[in-house]
Amino acid sequence: MRLGLICDGEPGVSACWRLGRDLQLLGASVTLIAPGPPHATSALGPGNPSWLSLSPLVAATSELVFELDALGVFLEGAALGQFREVHRTAAQLSGRKPALLFTGPIRPLCGDALMEDLIPRLGFDLICVQGEAQSEELHWLLRSCGASGQASEKLGLWCLDTDPIGHAPTQDPVLLVLDQPEVPPSPFANGVLYQRLRTIALDTPSWQIRLQPDAPLAEDPALWPDTSLLWHALTDRRRPANLQLGEADDLESALMHASACLGIASSWLITAMVWGKPTVVLGDYGIRTDFNGPLFFGSGCMQRLADCLPLERLRTLPPVNAHWLDARGWAIADGPARLLRRLEGWLR
Repeated sequence: MRLGLICDGEPGVSACWRLGRDLQLLGASVTLIAPGPPHATSALGPGNPSWLSLSPLVAATSELVFELDALGVFLEGAALGQFREVHRTAAQLSGRKPALLFTGPIRPLCGDALMEDLIPRLGFDLICVQGEAQSEELHWLLRSCGASGQASEKLGLWCLDTDPIGHAPTQDPVLLVLDQPEVPPSPFANGVLYQRLRTIALDTPSWQIRLQPDAPLAEDPALWPDTSLLWHALTDRRRPANLQLGEADDLESALMHASACLGIASSWLITAMVWGKPTVVLGDYGIRTDFNGPLFFGSGCMQRLADCLPLERLRTLPPVNAHWLDARGWAIADGPARLLRRLEGWLR
């Protein structure tokens, strides 16, 4: 089966590369279609998807796209409807049959954030949700808008890096703090959080505290947003030696070496949970929809920063609620195979 995966920037590129790699292992031929050159996270080579540099709307009318059996459209918001309309109009004008179009959230979401993501995807041939929790929310959305005929499939945590890579803790314990550049969106709130982490580093010299961006930042630090913990660390002329700055490219390795992981609402917190790391969802800011906080309600991992002190407490944190993690999609191990079976059934 010949498949195309349409995306535009992160986190879509990394998510589609993982899905494409797994589909290739199952015998499909997969092309990632995105603007610009291949990203560093999307290694090319035997067994990996090929890369086609096209913007989404140009791809929608491309002759190459019409030769594919199905297209995964992993865009967001208004871009979804634009792509679908342009592709189907191009097919009609050229007398061709449009490709099967499948789509789905490219990050873990729930509640209002999930509804906002799903509504533009209604009307695609197939909506791919992650787990039972998203499937139930989609069911209620379809009932409320009278679209009961919408097809869907559960693919598991396909958009996250959950492949086991082993554990290699360092001699000194390391707390990995996931820095979301826009969360909280206030420079003052981020500055306060940085100062608290700085104080913890000074009080706990036996621990390394690593501030780790969960998404790429600009190459020029002068362009980093002042809502980033790393920006505050960079401007600290007396930063403690055990308060380190990480790079986005090192995230997987840093998480592998970490003794514990802390963040506000980063999707990488789920990866930390899956990898068995003691994980803290920082509850100091409440369960806010604009932070995607409701996603972690029921995980059993929410703690206030003050309750994590001294840091040795992190070693004895209870594990994530297994039922919650399964409902997010961890219980589904054959998502790519499910997708292929569904598409192949339609094409017979």
